[in-house]
Amino acid sequence: MGRAASRTGQIGLGSLLVLLVAAVVVPIGTVSAIPPRPLASPAGALLVTFNIQVDAGAADYVQRAAQAAIASNQDLVIVMNTPGGLLGNMQQIVTSIQDVQNHGLAVYTFVPPVALAASAGSYIALATNAIYMGSGSIIGPSTPFIVGGDPVEQQHVQNAMVAYIRSLAEKNGYNVAAAVDMAANNTAYSALQAASLGLVNGTLETLPAFLTAVGLGSATVTPYDEPLYDRFLSFISDPTVDGLFILVGVIALVLDLFHRTLFLSVIAVIFIALGFLGAQVIGASVVGILILIIAAALVILEVKAGHGFFAVTGIALGLAGTYLLAYNVAYSPSPYGVTQYVLLGGTGAVLVVAFLYLTRIRHALMAQPKLIDPGRILNMTGRATTDLVPGKDGVANVGAEEWTAQSDQFIPKGSLIRVTGFADGKIQVTIDSGEGPQPPAANEPSAAPPSPP
Repeated sequence: MGRAASRTGQIGLGSLLVLLVAAVVVPIGTVSAIPPRPLASPAGALLVTFNIQVDAGAADYVQRAAQAAIASNQDLVIVMNTPGGLLGNMQQIVTSIQDVQNHGLAVYTFVPPVALAASAGSYIALATNAIYMGSGSIIGPSTPFIVGGDPVEQQHVQNAMVAYIRSLAEKNGYNVAAAVDMAANNTAYSALQAASLGLVNGTLETLPAFLTAVGLGSATVTPYDEPLYDRFLSFISDPTVDGLFILVGVIALVLDLFHRTLFLSVIAVIFIALGFLGAQVIGASVVGILILIIAAALVILEVKAGHGFFAVTGIALGLAGTYLLAYNVAYSPSPYGVTQYVLLGGTGAVLVVAFLYLTRIRHALMAQPKLIDPGRILNMTGRATTDLVPGKDGVANVGAEEWTAQSDQFIPKGSLIRVTGFADGKIQVTIDSGEGPQPPAANEPSAAPPSPP
């Protein structure tokens, strides 16, 4: 009897070990490291296609989707493929996800095959109730970057983000050590690595399989497309775009001084306004904005100087200001890579060459003789091309030519004027009262005075 009892105990222990091994050794693609949360409502789910960078537009997009999910009592599904972006906007997105969860609903993340949940995207994924990844996809690295920040600032932000990613992993039941490693040591994991570590729930290859795994296989899943306004916000949330908009807008203003057209003026105002709006959206550095303003002043000063030095210096400062727009702004990853450097360098080179070419043309035109002898335009009439203000140079059209004009009285643009003198390459004019001797036509030189008898 004792042997029988002992043998029975051995069989029971062996069976238990087999069951434990069988429970552990199961294909990763079919098992969740963390049991998925059941569907909160039979109403279904809204699907957000997060194939974008983490920026102001993305934050507004997810917030809109979150509010729509809450209003319709639906879960939220995020199909993610993002390289990361602004940490401030990432925190806004995590807050929107938390808002959905606070209403008793769930948020799930699916990273399709060969997609990214990188940098700021990894924090967003870890804020959700379940994460599944396709083959070839990655999660992390999650270390933040501070453009222009010193080591103390970098460490300060990194410590904060390590604690933040730890809290997200703890809250939603993911592997805390692996999550912390992404932020502390700039580590990234493949789908298989993340699943084996319990950093994500598992690996799945298709969206239908993912929806089934999280309990949404038979539910209605409605796509929630990104609004056009949010796409616009994302476009101007790029510091490279903002800086180049401001710089190109200033160049257009200067060109308008050479060739006055309403089109160039409108383009210049729009570009400058968009650039400063984008700088405000990303919380751009005041240093970068000030350098861009100085660059604009130098480029405009080139109109007076005419030798090209101020223009080249202004363009160089404009590129530096563009880079410094992101100064001390927290990103993950850095907003500047090879593409941005090539774009900045290429644009700067084109602007420098174009400005030097225009300067050369200007000198050539100024060297040409006037069609009308300046000594023969006295008493000729014409029109004020610009407002003529005492003490300042303006422009007047006399004899079908543009002249630098001065006046001792204010003369509104478009007024009929008469030439009273010429000195230092500038004409002196007054308002033509229409009295006295008739002046010659604007396109004809004055008649020669009669010879004495």
